[in-house]
Amino acid sequence: MKKNNLTRRQFLGTASAGAIAAVASGAIPACGKTSKDATKLAILGGQRAVNKSFPWPQTHESIEESLLSTYKSGKWYRFERGAKKVSTFEKRLAELTGTKKCVGTGSGTQALHSALYAVGVDAGDEVLVTPYTFIASVNAIILLNALPVFVDIDIETFQMDPAKMEEKINGNTKAVEPVHIAGLSADMDGINKIAKKHNLMVVEDACQALFTEYKGKKCGSLGDIGCFSFQASKIIGCGEGGAAIGNDDELMNRCYSFHTLGVETETGSPARRRWMIGAPKYRMNEFEGSVLLPQLDLLEERVNRRTENAEYLTSNLKDIPGILPQKHYEGQGKATYYTYDFRYKKEHFNDVSLDVFEKALNAEGIPTFRQSIFELNKEPVIENTLNSRTFKKIFSNERLKKYREENECPNNAQRCKESIGIWHWALSGTKEDTDNIYNGILKIYENRDKLT
Repeated sequence: MKKNNLTRRQFLGTASAGAIAAVASGAIPACGKTSKDATKLAILGGQRAVNKSFPWPQTHESIEESLLSTYKSGKWYRFERGAKKVSTFEKRLAELTGTKKCVGTGSGTQALHSALYAVGVDAGDEVLVTPYTFIASVNAIILLNALPVFVDIDIETFQMDPAKMEEKINGNTKAVEPVHIAGLSADMDGINKIAKKHNLMVVEDACQALFTEYKGKKCGSLGDIGCFSFQASKIIGCGEGGAAIGNDDELMNRCYSFHTLGVETETGSPARRRWMIGAPKYRMNEFEGSVLLPQLDLLEERVNRRTENAEYLTSNLKDIPGILPQKHYEGQGKATYYTYDFRYKKEHFNDVSLDVFEKALNAEGIPTFRQSIFELNKEPVIENTLNSRTFKKIFSNERLKKYREENECPNNAQRCKESIGIWHWALSGTKEDTDNIYNGILKIYENRDKLT
């Protein structure tokens, strides 16, 4: 199978000692002659390594049929008599994730907001969260007038580091919100151990990790409540959409109540329900359920494909100096790989900047995503929140001063300077497609002296 677009002579003339040894051992097969344009960087006018697009989201006849049936039924609202798409989706997702209950919402942010409320997060509380995530993880905490306290990451896994949790815990800490970033699992054994020791609730942000496995269980089922996103870029999507799952009836009833205007219970006639709390309307509608439901039948194949291709890519990238893929924790099983993240060490690429490296990847036809560039603990939303009238009333000046002094995450700051991801849909193809991604990265490495 072709892994390398370079001739053996060209490869040996420019490769590192490690890569040469890999060729000699057969780890990187050398290939026959290729055209000059195939070995020239695409950003400089050569041929692209990846000459295939990976449209996302993917369409499917079953999705079209499901959506059309809902349209024709006229039952577009989940509580219409006879409406079944959302409720059926919730039941099936709970079964597939090994949990008792599921609440469908209009977004992953709404699911997180509802879940954090359900576990008791309130004004003046503090919630541990990672600085490497999407802003929704943080906003869901702020919306409850609680303080997001950032726990630095493990530089190799990019996940919240359990070893750094206890120093951030105080008497006001109510919960921890681990994020399974990029679709790989956080160290849930380590996180749960510390949470249990300090009587903290655990809300998993599994928005990027639907069907990712950790020690035989699905992410989202490992804490008190788990949350997913079905925004269009996710492995199954409906434009927007989200869900919360869990096994505790009381917590899930609170989650249900919060997501639908504070209704007393999820059972009985809507006309006979009482409104118990002031709460938003975060309900999933039947059109969203219609788009999502058929995709559950496609989910396992999608995850299996990405896992296989990602592991194959990792096994090859180890031979390219300066490319360090996101590491797994022991017990990591199949994974969504929302993005295939890796660290880029520019000193192995003639100090070519990450921005230029990314442009070269894109020119080779490799779709990238830099969710990694943000230090969320340093985003303006944090200081603006601390300076708000609400937070100044809730938190003492001493606490806010100490918070600012301790709001440092050096590992995440370092990761921001050197990490990049490849979109999951690029891993949805064949092994040959994955070879071509590898070829593109190798070509950039071999021609690094030509980039500025």
